[in-house]
Amino acid sequence: MRGQFHAKRREAGSFLLEALIAILIVALGILGSVGLLARSMQDIDDAKNRGEAAYLANWLIGQMWVSDRLTANLDANYGSATAGAGYTDFQSFVQQRLPNAALYNQDVVVVAGPNNGVNGTNSLVTITVRWLPPGECTAPPACTGATPHMYNITASIGANQ
Repeated sequence: MRGQFHAKRREAGSFLLEALIAILIVALGILGSVGLLARSMQDIDDAKNRGEAAYLANWLIGQMWVSDRLTANLDANYGSATAGAGYTDFQSFVQQRLPNAALYNQDVVVVAGPNNGVNGTNSLVTITVRWLPPGECTAPPACTGATPHMYNITASIGANQ
């Protein structure tokens, strides 16, 4: 009888230890789930910003297609070097719709493309949109040294002469 009493006494804390280990395992699982949720929210925001940048760049290309499509006129109205009215509108839209986009220049480069062989020329347009998500910019406007997220697109716009 005495041996049985000592065996029970040695096992008295084992249930508490098992419960603590189970709580630790559950807590680690919950922390992992919260971490995955936070990362997925960052990915959703990044996808939203990339989609917005793609929309804005394609909007500008659409504006170029319905305007005077000669290379010199496209460059004068939409090129970032000349900062025409079309570029100014584009720049303001980007700054309104993408976070911290005002910290970076949005590039629109228009160059003469190859002759299309039918009485006209093509213009090659390269658009680069830059922004910085709020989580990566801790103290705006001092985050100018941070590497921005970028979206690039190149389009060929034809014109008949």
